[in-house]
Amino acid sequence: MRLLSVVATTMVALMIVLAPVDATGQPPATPAQAPAEAAPPARLPFPPGATHAYVDLQRVASQSAVGQAANQQVQVLSDQKVAEIEATNAELAASQQKLQQNGSVMSAEAQLQLQGEIETLNLNVQRQTQDAEAEVVRFQQGLQIEFNSKLAPALDQVGAQRGLSFILSVGEGGIAWANPALDVTEDVILALDAAPPTP
Repeated sequence: MRLLSVVATTMVALMIVLAPVDATGQPPATPAQAPAEAAPPARLPFPPGATHAYVDLQRVASQSAVGQAANQQVQVLSDQKVAEIEATNAELAASQQKLQQNGSVMSAEAQLQLQGEIETLNLNVQRQTQDAEAEVVRFQQGLQIEFNSKLAPALDQVGAQRGLSFILSVGEGGIAWANPALDVTEDVILALDAAPPTP
């Protein structure tokens, strides 16, 4: 069961990449922490003549339809792999229980055969765990490449519409403070979700 918890923890960690983060780089308050009647802050008007802006790519990934769809695909694959490992673990536990309960009345040959099956199942769990971790990572990398290929045109579109010279990325330690009016995250999400689906 330790191996199962390791793969589950790894898969959960992979999902954190798409977790929402605010412009300060901090995760949002949980429902218990958030004020009961707190409304989202009103968006400030974009300053006329501004040539630079910033975007929170974590928010784009977590709030856009494209990012949410990718997140869901990773979750489905993760759930599938965990279920496969759990099935093998159940078979392993049943064999171990059989050996423990019936070992004293089994022939030496039968005990050896059952012990061999248990060792094989142990190896299968280890292999399944490693293979699942690698497959989820590869799948997520592929989704990240696809997401980036859709994100670039959305950034180009927002930059052109706003007449910007550059768009900075927040949430990665590069910006300590910025005027909230320069946040074009919502524009990028809208542009990303409005793009035609990739064939």
